[in-house]
Amino acid sequence: MNDDISGLADRLDETAERLAELSIELLQGALADADLSDERAHLERKVTRARRATLKAASILRESIGDQNDDW
Repeated sequence: MNDDISGLADRLDETAERLAELSIELLQGALADADLSDERAHLERKVTRARRATLKAASILRESIGDQNDDW
C-alpha cells in the first residue's frame, strides 16, 4: 500500500512539473505576442494554482506514509 501511495505522490510531482512548464510557456507566449490580456494572465494564474495544489496533495500523501521527500 505504501508503495502505491508513494507512486501516486511521484506522479503528482511529475504533473506539477508539467504544470510549471506550461505556466512558463504561457508567460513566454504572452511576451512573444506582446499579449498582456487579462484572459492569458488569468489562465496562467489558474495553472500556477493547480501546480501548488498538486504539490500539496503529493506532500499530504507522503506525510500519510511517513516519507519526507518533500521538494516544496
